[in-house]
Amino acid sequence: MIELCGENPGCKVHVDEILHSIFFLGLFRKPQKCTPHDILGEFMPAVKEIFSGPFENYTSKLPKRTPFSSVLDMVVSLLGPDIEINILVERLQEIANRMSEPNSKYKFNSSTICVSQRNDVQRSYYGASMSCNGKQEGQIMVAVSCLSTWHCGVSNAVMTYKPDKNKRKNFDGTMKLQEYVKCQASNVKSGEEMSPCRSCGHLFGLEKPSNQMWPYGNCAEAESLSKLLYGEEEIVKNVVPSVDCKMREQVVNEVKAHLEEMLKESEFQWDSSYYIPQ
Repeated sequence: MIELCGENPGCKVHVDEILHSIFFLGLFRKPQKCTPHDILGEFMPAVKEIFSGPFENYTSKLPKRTPFSSVLDMVVSLLGPDIEINILVERLQEIANRMSEPNSKYKFNSSTICVSQRNDVQRSYYGASMSCNGKQEGQIMVAVSCLSTWHCGVSNAVMTYKPDKNKRKNFDGTMKLQEYVKCQASNVKSGEEMSPCRSCGHLFGLEKPSNQMWPYGNCAEAESLSKLLYGEEEIVKNVVPSVDCKMREQVVNEVKAHLEEMLKESEFQWDSSYYIPQ
């Protein structure tokens, strides 16, 4: 990613975000935490001189996204928003292959990406699946996304289900996408189109889901649809159901309490803020 900055200096903000997210997730590596020095080695002094923010804040501020989401946005900014999905996948494959190391599960590369579009508007909105390993890390980043990153329509849908995959009895923010909205996931390694999992079928009303069921909010569809709803505000009223404000506040508090509990268990001293990349 640092090498790609040479093509477009404006992409430095994405590298800044990537570094902070990786440093943060390194704190949860098992059986031993991973420090920025462990990650960068001899390159640390040069990187720290250019990107000081991630080093100063990774132990106190939460990232808003996992690393590959920042990688995806950086590649789209370099290639252009109208890039064909097969070309985008090829570029992401190149990056993912360079990230791969034998016998290592800490690669931070997403397995799937998703593109969402309106049939009558030729704008594409891309999202990536959660690029972090471990149940705890996944739950932390889904909670963060619900609280601070995703469009409220997507957050409400995901928060309808608890981390244990059970549906809440008193809150339902699930949506049913209209026929004029396309939401298609693809495998990063093969480039093949993928059917939505059952979880995404429950959340977004996607048709013909597979029998596979991933944790709610983990899939690329969530980020992609969130960007679509932010970008095409006029369709929100036709897609996002209204929810009781007081009940939503209660659910948000429950999600935040669960997030704080997980961070406390990991001895992470959260200052209640999120990292803003520079």
